[in-house]
Amino acid sequence: MIIKNKIESIKKINKLGLNKFPEQLFTKDALEEIKEFIEKNPACYYAIRDKSKPNGIFKLKVAADKVLDEIDGYNLFSINVSSANYVDSQLLTGEIEFLSNGEVYATLSLDSSASVRDAIRNPDFNLKTTIFDKELSRIPYFDYIYKYISDNNLYDIIVEFSLFDKEVGEKKEKVIVYELRTNY
Repeated sequence: MIIKNKIESIKKINKLGLNKFPEQLFTKDALEEIKEFIEKNPACYYAIRDKSKPNGIFKLKVAADKVLDEIDGYNLFSINVSSANYVDSQLLTGEIEFLSNGEVYATLSLDSSASVRDAIRNPDFNLKTTIFDKELSRIPYFDYIYKYISDNNLYDIIVEFSLFDKEVGEKKEKVIVYELRTNY
């Protein structure tokens, strides 16, 4: 599987039926559609992500009544219900890749308020190893994430995710997938 950009990531997450927070792609002129999205998916906080380029402007915790004020400067972006609504329930977040040859790359945070970017900047675990490394047992919930990756056949893909202690998202599962990456 090859994923070349953020738009392909969104399409692949949808095609694979992975759990995500309600999210929609917008352009800067879609004010009425944005209002409809917020009405349809009520929450205290939303995240706004630039989808035009990697490492674009990302706002994790935007109050519902401030979303329209915060989209200035974006051309192509997504709005989703924010993980900030669930900081009391977030157990683990970051990115992980299980290669089909048994290698594992993981950058993970146990900080319940961390975004994936926060986890990458200040990880509790940052490792390159193999699935047979006993040190992996030090990572809380590692087996749960490994089973999720395996059950969804997400090998050879960087998976940006969060794990919660309760069911959240569109499919009411404990794992939320934010992004899938291969070639960007």
